[in-house]
Amino acid sequence: MTARLLFTVLAILVLPVAIASMGYQWHWHWFPLLDLDDAPALLAYGLTLSVGKVGIVITLVGLSLLVLHRWRHRPGILLMFFFCLMAALGSAFVTKTLAKQYFKEPRPYVLWLAEKGRLADSDRFYAQLPAIREQWLADGLKEMPERQVPGWLKLHWQDEVSYSFPSGHSIAAMTIAAFYCLLLLYRRRSPWLIGALTTWAVAVCYSRLLLGLHWPVDILASSLLGVMFGVLGAWAFIRWDRR
Repeated sequence: MTARLLFTVLAILVLPVAIASMGYQWHWHWFPLLDLDDAPALLAYGLTLSVGKVGIVITLVGLSLLVLHRWRHRPGILLMFFFCLMAALGSAFVTKTLAKQYFKEPRPYVLWLAEKGRLADSDRFYAQLPAIREQWLADGLKEMPERQVPGWLKLHWQDEVSYSFPSGHSIAAMTIAAFYCLLLLYRRRSPWLIGALTTWAVAVCYSRLLLGLHWPVDILASSLLGVMFGVLGAWAFIRWDRR
């Protein structure tokens, strides 16, 4: 793996996400920016689902079919491929989980609901067990009209009652994108595929801002971590393949 490849991956994945943090310094407010009951918000939700519990499996299967054609007759290489991929994603998951418990940053929607009197202050909210947080959230959202917070977003918020920093969806999307982008570059595949994959990963990060789940610093840190884990996983696989 050359330094040029690494710089390319960093530039196309991390720099677009960094714009969100710069905007925050200029008092851009990412949430609530969208009308949450309109099509753009639903599109953001679809992007979020692409790295959800079911969506991430579909995403990985689709990308693996694109990348693994060259090695389909080499079982040993295929096993190493999935080991490197799972090691990268597993490292990202563990890092995300530990960091949330250490930093304990409240989510934007929690503060927004507290300001509107729909929820207790964030300290009291996060002092409760996750099941109680979900119930408090359900109670607070019950009377909010659909045009302000649609039903699908209410349910999604109730599934996301952990802390904000870092973003699990963003770190997963960036780990996947960095891993597969490097393999696509290694195999000299179409730049359109690489462009589509990077656009998807960056869009997932922004979807988390627009739906009130994360702050700009969350997705920026997650992007850096995700690229690091994805690059390490891809580098290990490429080294193995070159042997």
